[in-house]
Amino acid sequence: MSLLAEIQHLCQLFDIRLKPEKGQHFIISRRILQLEVEISGVSSNDYVLEIGAGFGFLTEEIAKKANKVFTIEVDTKIIEVFRFRLQRLLASGKIILIEDDALKVPFPTEIDYLISNPPYHIISPLIIRILRELFPLERFRGAVMILQREYVRKLFAKPGSKYWGRLPAAFRYFAKGKIIKVIPAKVFFPRPEVDSVLVKIWPDRKQHLVDFSTYEKTTQIIFQSANKKVRRVMKDFLRQKTHSWRSLLTQLSQSINLEKRVRELTVEDLEKIAFFLREKEII
Repeated sequence: MSLLAEIQHLCQLFDIRLKPEKGQHFIISRRILQLEVEISGVSSNDYVLEIGAGFGFLTEEIAKKANKVFTIEVDTKIIEVFRFRLQRLLASGKIILIEDDALKVPFPTEIDYLISNPPYHIISPLIIRILRELFPLERFRGAVMILQREYVRKLFAKPGSKYWGRLPAAFRYFAKGKIIKVIPAKVFFPRPEVDSVLVKIWPDRKQHLVDFSTYEKTTQIIFQSANKKVRRVMKDFLRQKTHSWRSLLTQLSQSINLEKRVRELTVEDLEKIAFFLREKEII
């Protein structure tokens, strides 16, 4: 039976109508699911986290290679199908099903890899959470995900591009990555309106001037005006905070080119600004 036929059969058997508005688009190519696991590099010693268990087709492929799979799913009817299909692997402890909201439930910390086709409607807050909580873990080695093509353009954006902003700046604080393959909409059911992209990302273990919380606060301040010069943005911000803004602006100019546009700032520039604002107790 093809994967599409099996999905349709399970939907009919369990009276499920998949909800595209909740990101319920299932891949109907086993080869793509197998490719995700292959490029991750997962071995029999590894613990893997999956977000968005679905009917368990990707979970099943991961379990063939990994030591243990933790998978998160919130939809109760989807969970019913998952338990029906993978009851043996669940009973053996090879798969641990976490029935909760992936944006709220604590992630397991003993994780080597994330392999996931996460729901698109929660992707922005989910990616930030993954970066913040999993990528700093010492044993964590990387993630393989299928994401919307337009979202990947933003996530992988570089300084100076039209997509450069808080999201790619957060991504580049934690990670590096590459695009593996474009996944056309036709290999999903229900079929989405846009193509997707298979990506592999891994931690960038460089030393940072500031913690992510300080860095994130700085990007929130500065990217409100991406097309303005840094001097103007920092002047407006500092004037609201202190009477000594002129002196502070002069000091900041010694380490940052204030004539740059905000959209041209690199991660290193942003860290320098964040470090300065923290040292001066502005944020």
